[in-house]
Amino acid sequence: MSTPMAFPATADPLYLLNDEVGNLALTDQLSARQAQLQALLAVTFGSSGDAFRRLSPTYQDNYLWACAMIAEEVQELFEALRARGRP
Repeated sequence: MSTPMAFPATADPLYLLNDEVGNLALTDQLSARQAQLQALLAVTFGSSGDAFRRLSPTYQDNYLWACAMIAEEVQELFEALRARGRP
């Protein structure tokens, strides 16, 4: 049975993590999403954050909402990988 993956924009699971997917593919997805989140957050603080702070409040909220959604996906992917135990 596939593992349900919640999507932060909905209350119900929207995606299913196929149980046939190997740990390496799961680790690759986890690493990719973590790197994407790191890149997105890099422009929100320090001198890089000046442009971010000039965005309208709506754009800032939506941008940070996207970051939060990625962070939640990273957590779900990590939990799915941990639940599988060591190969």
